Amino acid sequence: MPLLLAVLTGFLAGCSKRGTKSSLPEGVLYYTCSMHPQIRADKPGSCAICGMNLVPVRTEKKGADSSPATSKSAAVSYACPMHPEVRSDKPGSCPKCGMDLTPVAASASSQRGDDAELHLSEPEIRQAGIRTEAVAMRALAKELLIFGTLGYNLNQHRDVVSLVEGRIERQFVDFNQTEVERGDPLVSLYSAQALALQEEYLKALRERWLSTFYERKLLDSMIKLAEEKLFRIGFSADDLARLQREKQAQADIMIRAPISGTIVDNLVHLGEVAKTDQTLYHIVPLDELWFNAQVFEPDLGLLKLGQKVRISTKSFPGQEFTGRLAFIGRSLDASNRTILVRFIVPNRERRLLPNLSASGQVEIPIGDALSVPNSAVLDLGTRRVVYVQKEAGVYAARSVRIGHVTPHYTQIQEGLKIGEPVVTAGAFLIDAQAQLRGGQGGGETSGAKGKVDEGPKAEDGTTPGGGHHH
Repeated sequence: MPLLLAVLTGFLAGCSKRGTKSSLPEGVLYYTCSMHPQIRADKPGSCAICGMNLVPVRTEKKGADSSPATSKSAAVSYACPMHPEVRSDKPGSCPKCGMDLTPVAASASSQRGDDAELHLSEPEIRQAGIRTEAVAMRALAKELLIFGTLGYNLNQHRDVVSLVEGRIERQFVDFNQTEVERGDPLVSLYSAQALALQEEYLKALRERWLSTFYERKLLDSMIKLAEEKLFRIGFSADDLARLQREKQAQADIMIRAPISGTIVDNLVHLGEVAKTDQTLYHIVPLDELWFNAQVFEPDLGLLKLGQKVRISTKSFPGQEFTGRLAFIGRSLDASNRTILVRFIVPNRERRLLPNLSASGQVEIPIGDALSVPNSAVLDLGTRRVVYVQKEAGVYAARSVRIGHVTPHYTQIQEGLKIGEPVVTAGAFLIDAQAQLRGGQGGGETSGAKGKVDEGPKAEDGTTPGGGHHH
């Protein structure tokens, strides 16, 4: 009797198990994570890796002419969770990673390439945070970021040289980086040559006073020649007037600053004998500096003389200085594929200093162009894809050819029309969902052995974001 009860109990339990219905809603194959398609579950929940809510993978709805045969074949296609392009009509292992193939909606894989439609329900759209924006004509401007250093304006550089040989007796500027004004005394030197030239000039003046009327014309020429010699060794008009007034030669010669600026090199010392044409100082005005920067080869065509740049430095965070493009190099550095450009930067307050590192932003207007937000463009390496909303809940991948990429918008040269709504948020999730459901999506080829579409590159060699945009 106990044996009979045990057999009946097992039989009833088996019948009850066979009669239990699946917990999956009608039309749902399984639940998975949009970011980690290897996660599978037979009920809603959270991803064990990232914590995102699992989304249902549905079979395609049967049409009016559907039959049980076609309905049965909707789930007989198998794909690799990590490599969706690997497909098979029977269970097996992925030849790339060895993972078990999982069933997908075979009917969804019939649509591939551009205009392959993906149907999402309202809960799925809300969960993915999908937002759209219309393709429109916009006034675009590209910002070019460059790096470089500040330097002297070498066109305004002046060397202070000794025009006569002599010993330095006094030095009025005894340290580097001194600000001087035009005419300020720099050094005083004793020069026997200067003393002899002054005596020659005084002698010519005395002879003129003692000469006759017929001799004065010749002596005037001699006086003029002696004045020129004194001017050439650094005498000023005031020095010459004092010499005429005092009639006494001065052994010390004063060398003065030829321009206003900053002494950037102090080359002489007290007591040193300066030779003729020897450089004593270098003077450079700091009220105007050069910003020397390197520009990469793809950006060369965007630059034009006169363009403005906004410069910032670590020394003055949060402050910007403006300059204008004055020079574009004519030779490419083959080692790093860059070209030297030079901007003139006003520095009237003399806050900026030479050799400071700086960064600059050049705003380059592009004009009105058909464009979409950068987040709408998925960069798949070989081509760019945008998801277009064809109607409520229906999305399709579209290959596009892009032009300039600005900080916020990407120029569209081919593939979209003005007014079409494109996905600006959630495009990556839509692409992942399209692959999970067995469609090609944007990042899959037409079959495991199909050729990859060699899409065009951006005109300026950049990408709208260096990969998928979230």
